[in-house]
Amino acid sequence: MSQQTILIIEDDTDISEIIAIYLAKNGFECRQVFDGDNALTLVREHCPDLVILDVQLPGINGLDICRNLRNETDIPILFLSCRSEEQDKIVGLEAGGDDYITKPFSLAELLARVKAALRRSGLPDIPGIRKQFLTFPGLKIDLVNSQVTVNGSIIDLPPMEFQLLARLARNPGWTFTTEQLFSLVWGTNGIDTRTVAVHINRIRKKLESTAEKREYIITVWGKGYKFNEHL
Repeated sequence: MSQQTILIIEDDTDISEIIAIYLAKNGFECRQVFDGDNALTLVREHCPDLVILDVQLPGINGLDICRNLRNETDIPILFLSCRSEEQDKIVGLEAGGDDYITKPFSLAELLARVKAALRRSGLPDIPGIRKQFLTFPGLKIDLVNSQVTVNGSIIDLPPMEFQLLARLARNPGWTFTTEQLFSLVWGTNGIDTRTVAVHINRIRKKLESTAEKREYIITVWGKGYKFNEHL
């Protein structure tokens, strides 16, 4: 079985080298690039299994790189940034990032997040084709055909319910406020607590109709909702 390849896009050569050495010791093949201008070319040439992406880069910044990549592929993208405010993390996720790690960080935690993102990504990525599935115990989400399967049974979800589930499932453990979900899924600013809550309840009922008492979507009281990271 070939090694999974990780592309590290980080302008701090010391940080990049430390990450590369640590991940290599844990069985990954690593490639490095130190500026944004060459990053997109290298992703297209080498087709990595996962990208670790610094937000602040010389040339094209990390957010724009992520947006460009999301037009071509769904390979997992993990942001690295010294910016730790909640809004910075939200911007990274909205740009298409799968995870957001703040500096300074633990190498062990980074490795765990890399492995988790690769598990969620499912099949190896094919250049030019968006990744099709998010897979969890008992649950399979087909991103291309907007189809959800629970324990082998196809669940009928209207477009907004599907988008809401997919948004949460792409970021297990991440708590989204009701306002964030409304903005991300419905594409408008403001807040409609009832609309989001009604859609969440409908999704839960449909998943629970065939699921083996698994709680996929968790209410974080006083904050919002998250996809269960401990399935």
